[in-house]
Amino acid sequence: MSLRWVTVEKASEETGLPCSFFHERTGLSGEWPERTVWKWFEGRKMIDLQELYNFIDKRPSIQSKRGRRKTQQCHGLQANLLPA
Repeated sequence: MSLRWVTVEKASEETGLPCSFFHERTGLSGEWPERTVWKWFEGRKMIDLQELYNFIDKRPSIQSKRGRRKTQQCHGLQANLLPA
């Protein structure tokens, strides 16, 4: 059985994302829609994991270049290895 409405702490455990990430997205920035992905319940912020995963799936993914190095062309490397 998959969990649906969970606390921010439990959502953090389930997703591996820090609690601060959830608080930032559900706070004043309003990046995540209230009553769809999250809501207040008895004074606690609750995250709907099913809707969160749907929300993530629908958002476009931007290709990251972080941590990638530009490689040299093979012919450039070979030119350096040839005797002069």
